[in-house]
Amino acid sequence: MKTSIATVCLSGTLEEKMQACAAAGFDGIEIFESDLVVSPSSPAEIRALADRLGLTLDLYQPFRDLEGVSDELFAKNLQRLEAKFQLMQELGMDLILVPSNAGTATVSDDTIIADQLRQAAQLAQRYDMRIAYEALAWGRYVNTYWHSWQLVQAADHPNLGVCLDSFHIFSRADDPSRIPEIPAEKIYFVQLADAQDLGMDLLPWSRHHRVFPGEGSFDMVEFMTYLTEAGYTGPLSLEIFNDVFRETDTNITAADGLRSLRWIQQGARGRITPDNPVREHLTAMPKIEPVEVIDHLEISTDSPDECGALLGALGFKFIGQHRRKSVQLFVAGGVKVVLSPNVRGGTYISSVALQVTDSNDALARARALGAPVVSRPVTADEVRLPGVY
Repeated sequence: MKTSIATVCLSGTLEEKMQACAAAGFDGIEIFESDLVVSPSSPAEIRALADRLGLTLDLYQPFRDLEGVSDELFAKNLQRLEAKFQLMQELGMDLILVPSNAGTATVSDDTIIADQLRQAAQLAQRYDMRIAYEALAWGRYVNTYWHSWQLVQAADHPNLGVCLDSFHIFSRADDPSRIPEIPAEKIYFVQLADAQDLGMDLLPWSRHHRVFPGEGSFDMVEFMTYLTEAGYTGPLSLEIFNDVFRETDTNITAADGLRSLRWIQQGARGRITPDNPVREHLTAMPKIEPVEVIDHLEISTDSPDECGALLGALGFKFIGQHRRKSVQLFVAGGVKVVLSPNVRGGTYISSVALQVTDSNDALARARALGAPVVSRPVTADEVRLPGVY
């Protein structure tokens, strides 16, 4: 499946985020409006950069507080929306995210809300745009995905569909099992986010503590399975609001995010019967037995004598030195530590060696998860230990 990520997930400038996403291997991105606002690049320049990097611009977001308002306010909202469509034309984009109104809604009437969504879709049609309507977990009147789908059904317009967000579904302990009842062509976009169960209010939990699929408490594979059974074949996108992610290395976070999208697809493949044709849209990876044994740790140090003495004090026995390199082996029981000297580099763990059933399969899986291969030169009579970073 096509992979995407919201720029809000990453640290750095919009341009740096785009470069990191392309380097990690993402197919496209969601442009979070605040990233574009503070960028010195024009919309046309961002569009050109995306073309150079081979990234599609999949979703512009968010357009807040559209529906469930008075006629007077809604007319002003349509003016705001039209301005966004004009901006999106400069970017070369055609899909905008409209979350359910959580701030200015005063009308709790599905007939009126559906009519306002229809009018917004009619405006979108004039600009060759589409609207993905998303139920925020804290939306004032619309806060479940099924309610958002009912409103989209009632609005009945070809330029209006739903966006399904795993956080907004699971954070309310909602049941995702009805997702296959939504026609695939009306699921315009999918955003994935996991989270640990922290017992917090919805808004701060969402804004600060989302994590990548597989790192939290939600059954993300279940969500992905229902989505696949619905026949959805569009982009899988990450929307992660996390204070740590917004401060850490952009390239590392992007690579980790892509890994999570490949992992969740592999998990869903395992739950879908092989005869289901939609299964083939999910990216496959080589399977391996669980890794349960660490063979040894390699410590790189600019103080080998002090480190060796410390290992001895901890009960490790010096076994010997590599016949070709200045590398020493220390063993205590079943624990092995390789000490490798460096020049003024400090002391750190430089590698972890794992025992696996089949190293070729393990290497293939690591590469499928985006881990680059590390060159480890050896002579003809030495054991080859394939490594990844």
